[in-house]
Amino acid sequence: MKFQFKVKVNDQDYLEYNTFWQLRSPYGKKQVKTCRVILTVLVGIYIMPLLISGGFTAESFLGTFPMLIALFLVQVFLTKLLSWFLKGQIKAKKKRGKMGYWPESVIEFWEESFIETTPDNKTEQKYSAIERVSIVDNKMIYIHINSLMSYMLPLTCFESKEQYYNFIHFI
Repeated sequence: MKFQFKVKVNDQDYLEYNTFWQLRSPYGKKQVKTCRVILTVLVGIYIMPLLISGGFTAESFLGTFPMLIALFLVQVFLTKLLSWFLKGQIKAKKKRGKMGYWPESVIEFWEESFIETTPDNKTEQKYSAIERVSIVDNKMIYIHINSLMSYMLPLTCFESKEQYYNFIHFI
């Protein structure tokens, strides 16, 4: 065994991971960009018939002005809206008792694979399954297996800076 970590995460860590995923990861950024394009196209589809039926007059342009302002505001505040929506989803998950993480787990890194052991589950992943590793704000390491699943390693689980640097070099 190369490394073994006792991982402890909490609701705030989970919220930060989801916020990172949605707003800063390549996966989430792509979804946000797609959402922006779809919103613009939908508003365009709504506005064009209004302009055509109005004969492209000043009055028809003024009639579309509120919709364009709404689109602009949604585009500007989209990330805030998504964060707000995300917090609501996590709160609802917690209420149902179905959080997307285990508060405590053990992750062991071996030569060919790594294993996460939780109270209910034991998962083994080959290193070839790792799509990317994200180090966020010198607080957390996310090991992304795919666009939806990641392993969280808080920097507090490292015993020393040397162990942290050795792990980064290893992974």
